[in-house]
Amino acid sequence: MTGDASIGFLPLAIYWTSYLYVPAAFALGWLTLKRRGAVRAGAALILAPLTVLAYARFVEPRMLLTREHDIALSRCMAETGAARIAVFSDPHIGIFGNAIPVARIARRVNVLDADLLLIAGDFTNWLAPEAFGGAFAALGAIKVPVIAVLGNHDVGLPGPDVGAPLSEALGRLGVAVLDNAVTVIDIGGQPVEIAGLSDLWAEKQNRSLLEMRGNRPRLVLTHNPATIRKLLPRQSVDLMIAGHTHGGQIRLPVVTCAMLPSMCRLTLGGLKETERGPVFVTTGTGMSGLPMRFNATPRIDVLTVSWKACEASG
Repeated sequence: MTGDASIGFLPLAIYWTSYLYVPAAFALGWLTLKRRGAVRAGAALILAPLTVLAYARFVEPRMLLTREHDIALSRCMAETGAARIAVFSDPHIGIFGNAIPVARIARRVNVLDADLLLIAGDFTNWLAPEAFGGAFAALGAIKVPVIAVLGNHDVGLPGPDVGAPLSEALGRLGVAVLDNAVTVIDIGGQPVEIAGLSDLWAEKQNRSLLEMRGNRPRLVLTHNPATIRKLLPRQSVDLMIAGHTHGGQIRLPVVTCAMLPSMCRLTLGGLKETERGPVFVTTGTGMSGLPMRFNATPRIDVLTVSWKACEASG
């Protein structure tokens, strides 16, 4: 199952024509300073929104924040424990050259004192398979175990399906790509289960993996946080971690949540409690659709996940 394999004209047109802001800003600034009356007012009225758009195109996409979060699991386990987990998603390396390079992300991860790195998919944005090795090479230098899932852009929704060559390239770099699979990571002498589900839009998720769980923490990694709405009662999770939404990518105060109320209730970003369990949505580092971010700064999230031992009966 794949989507349209053609690259949209509008995103690329915006990406390249945005460089005209520089001469336009000089011209409009000159008119604002040197002219009077209607010409000055008109130039200022044009320059102000253009500058906001330039910020969204040239400045915010290149910023990289780190946010810390403390998350206590509600279910008790065999032993008390904690894990410090770095999370990012949606690097979207490809047609937009203003996406944050993976090498920069990797350098930041290496100074976060994390136990584990989870990547919630959408590595690519119309990136050719022959470029995978170079684009993601820095992941091989990350000092902690790296576990990932693929996202909709990686499996052809939209664009070409590059899931197989991407998984192979990441595997050569030491990244464990989970496609409807469960792995166990030892953190501080305690086992933690990571269940990786395939992308929701591909309609191949094996959510039955979540029906049986023992007395150790289970973190569910998937790309689309709306997966939580698909779970049956017997498939509840200790913590689901996802990306996909880019925090809205262009998030206008009041307007975004008025237009997309369901996104703001669950999937915009941060920790949300649901009937099937808690979901943490990371806002991602890259872009799709438009080469801009506004009020949705790229970031790496660091989750300090803790759990308590069950009290002995009797």
